[in-house]
This record gives sequence, C-alpha cells and structure tokens, in this order.
Amino acid sequence: MFKFLSNVSIGRRLGLGFAVILLFSIITIIVSINRLNTVAAAAQELLDQPLATERLISDWYRNVRTSILRTVAGVKSSDPSVGVFFAEETISGSKLSSKFQKEVEPRMKSDKEKALFNAIGEARQAFLSGRESIAAFKKEGKLDESNRALEQKFLPASKAYIAAVEALLREQRRQIEVATTGIEEINTASRNLMIALGIIMLALGAVCSVLLSRSITRPLARAVDVAQRVAAGDLTSEVHNESRDETGQLLDALREMNGNLSHLVGGVRTSTDTMSVAAHEIAVGNADLSRRTESQASSLEETASTMEELTSTVKQNADNARQANQLVVSASGIAVK
Repeated sequence: MFKFLSNVSIGRRLGLGFAVILLFSIITIIVSINRLNTVAAAAQELLDQPLATERLISDWYRNVRTSILRTVAGVKSSDPSVGVFFAEETISGSKLSSKFQKEVEPRMKSDKEKALFNAIGEARQAFLSGRESIAAFKKEGKLDESNRALEQKFLPASKAYIAAVEALLREQRRQIEVATTGIEEINTASRNLMIALGIIMLALGAVCSVLLSRSITRPLARAVDVAQRVAAGDLTSEVHNESRDETGQLLDALREMNGNLSHLVGGVRTSTDTMSVAAHEIAVGNADLSRRTESQASSLEETASTMEELTSTVKQNADNARQANQLVVSASGIAVK
C-alpha cells in the first residue's frame, strides 16, 4: 500500500484521500435519505391505510351506536312525538352508515378484512330489517309487538352489528400496531445502519489519515536525517529511494547533492595535497635561495671591503697626483724663470 502511494504525487494522494472520504460521506447521506424515505413511506402508508380506515370504522361504530340508542329510545318512549323527532335523525344516520360502508369497502385488502366486512353487511341487513319491523309496528300503534320485535329481533341484530364493526375495528387497530412496529423496526435498523456507517467512515478516515501521514512523513524523516548528516559533515550516508513523489524527488536531490559534495570534497582534498607538496617544494627552494643569498652577501661584503681599500688607494693616488702636479707647476715656473 505504501509502495503504491509512494508512486503517486502528494497532491493527488491528498485529493484521493479526500475523494474517498467525500464519496463515502455521499454514500452515507444517500443511504440516510433512502432510509428516511422508507420510514416516511411506511408512516404515510400507515396514515393512508389502516389508520384512515380505523378512523372511518370508528366513526361508523359511533354512528351505529347512536342509531341503536335512538331506535331503542323511540320504542321505549310512550310519547309519539319522540319517534317523530328521531325519524329524521334515523334516516340521516342510515345514510351516513351507508356512506361509511361504501368508503370502507375499497380499503379491504386482505381476506380477513373482506370476511369481516361481509359479516358487517349481513349484520347490518338484519339490523335494518329489525328496525323496519319496529317502525312498522310503531306506526300501526302495536306497542307490544314493537317491544317484542325490539327484544327478540332488533337488540340481538344490533349486538351482532356492533360486534361485527368492533371486530373489523380491532383488525384495523391490529394492523396499525403491526405497521407501527414495522416503522419502529425500520427506524431502529436505520439508526443502527447510520451508526455503523458513521463508525466505518471514522475508521476509513483514520486509516486514510494514517496512510497519508506515514507516506508523507517517513520519506521526509529520511530526508531530514540525510540533511542533518550532511550538515554534520558526514558524506558517507547512502540514500535509498523507491518513491516517485515529491519526497522521493527530494531524496534523489539529496543523494545527488551528497555525491556532488563527496566529489567536491575529494577534489578539494586532492588540491590541498598538491598545494601542500608545492608549499614544501617552495619552502625547500626558499631555504636554498636563502643559503645562496647568504653566500652572495658574504661575497658582497668582501667586494665592498676590497672596494674600500681600492677607494683609499685611489684617493692616495689622487693626492699624490695633486702633489706631483704642484711639483710640476713649481718646476715649470722655475724652468720659466
């Protein structure tokens, strides 16, 4: 791995490391968004299907109970105006139940839901039949028959109707619990996945940072060691380099500098030895020249002494010549005389 990295420039190496971390971050973000969308889709499905159906059935259930109470109140009351008062509400409640039944039917997907829904339809038919019988007896003024129909036919049909609606309501609430559990499981799995991806990203970042730092600092440490040895005057160190990045180029330059300095120092040493020999020869020549100079000085002293003697003799000769000239002049004068 280090050998592979050593053949890549530091700039590309750093760019590659950041690109890997960035790519993994993008993957983490995409996975996170996907998991969030999954949770949102599951929540939306819960709202659109079992929860919405449960609300419709709950409203249907309340309407049925209210309709039963109105019917019972109308039968039990001896006041005819009560039945007249509840008649319009009964019709409205029946229409509302029909509306709920039509809205709930398309939402029945499973076989169990369809079976429960069909049971509600059958129970509702018995419920409506019993209510119509009560209304007919009530209209004819047959109170005993009306009460008998209430006790024997309507109330059992009402209980069956309410039980059928409650069964479908329980099924929807069970589906809501299942969907809620599924959403919680998706949420837990998403959280665990995010934690795992975060740990992997941290580990990958740590590995990339260690690899990058080592691939950069180790060659630099070798280069610093070589430079310190050169600065201390040690030119015998060998530089081994297999990388082709900037630090490898630096090590190659230090190796070339070390070799050039070795050649330069060797040349200086050779020149110094030559200069030492030449200086020795010059010293020997100077000593010989000194001896010759001393010999010539002695000769010059002897010559100077001889020249002094010669000068004295010449001076004496000059004096004698001057005396002789005087004598000649005197003799000449005497001769003239």
